[in-house]
Amino acid sequence: MKSVFITGAGSGIGRAGAELFLRKGWRVGAVDRDAGGLATLTGASDRLWTDKVDVTDKAALAAAIAAFCDRNPGGRLDMMWNNAGIGQSGWFEDVPYDLAMKVVDINFRSVLAGAVEALPYLKKAPNSLMFTTSSSAATYGLPMSAVYSATKHAVKGLTEALSIEWSRHDIRVADVLPGFIDTGILVNTPNHSKGGATLTYKP
Repeated sequence: MKSVFITGAGSGIGRAGAELFLRKGWRVGAVDRDAGGLATLTGASDRLWTDKVDVTDKAALAAAIAAFCDRNPGGRLDMMWNNAGIGQSGWFEDVPYDLAMKVVDINFRSVLAGAVEALPYLKKAPNSLMFTTSSSAATYGLPMSAVYSATKHAVKGLTEALSIEWSRHDIRVADVLPGFIDTGILVNTPNHSKGGATLTYKP
C-alpha cells in the first residue's frame, strides 16, 4: 500500500486529492488548520489519518509527518504533497505587511519545512515523490497578488533545483501550476484595495 501526506487537505485541491488517493487504495495522511474540513473527508477510514496542524509550526508539522509515517510499511513515505496555501489581494502597498508575511510563511516556508521533514521518509520509498502546488502565477508575476506570485516563483525555483539534487536519493520532485480554480482561496482571498482599483499597464 502506497502512502501520501497532504497539507491543506481540508478543502479545495488538497481535499479533492485526498479523496482521489483514497479511491486509488493509498494510505492518506491529511492535515489542515481547519479540523472541520478534515472531519468531513470521505473515504476508507482505515486508510485515512488526519490531524489539525498549522503548517507554519515546523515542530508540529514534523510531529505529524513522523506519526503518519510510523504506521507505514518500513516507516516510508511514497509522496509528500505540500499543498497548503493562502492569498492576499490588492496593490502591494495596500496589503498589511504582517498579512503579506503570513502568505510567505504558509506558501513557501512551510514547503521548505515539509521538504526537510519528509526527506528521511521519502528516502525509504523507491521512486518517491515530493510534490507541491505552485501556481500559474509562478510563470509571470501576477499584479495585485505580488507577494503570492513571489512565493509561487520561489516554489518553482526550489522544485527545479531539488528535482536535480534529490535524483541522487531516487526521489522525484515536481510541482503543478494551476490557473484560477473555483476553490476557497479564489473565493475568500480578501482584496485590500477595494473601491474601484483598476490596473493600467504603461510599457
